[in-house]
Amino acid sequence: MVTVIREFNSLGEFVKTIDDDLSAMRKRLGELLRKLEELRVKVEQEKKIKTILSKLGAQAQKATEANVIELKTLKLIMNPTAQQEVSELEQAIENLNNKITQLQAVKKDLEVLGGMELEIKVTATYIDGVPKTIMIKVM
Repeated sequence: MVTVIREFNSLGEFVKTIDDDLSAMRKRLGELLRKLEELRVKVEQEKKIKTILSKLGAQAQKATEANVIELKTLKLIMNPTAQQEVSELEQAIENLNNKITQLQAVKKDLEVLGGMELEIKVTATYIDGVPKTIMIKVM
């Protein structure tokens, strides 16, 4: 979990930063979705090859989790199968999509304050790239 405190000179600056973050995340999401599609094609090709080989009498080896090593704080996958790559990428996409949804919700919540013409300073506490606490100081 990454915690960052960021300061902004106005609510508008804060909202612009959220917009910029959303744009960057959406761009990254698009890249990950393209990569996921490529991996899914690879998985399908592997399945077709295995099907053809099994018709020729070859014994298909069942996928095992022998290449997965669980460390204290992370999982290490040695020579991942295409399916393992797809699973991990799907999880990353889901997490990124959740962050996008959370940022959109924060932006929507801030629209209520957008009409105020006050000079304010904003301090936001970000946890994992999403503002969780916002402190507004009237100047």
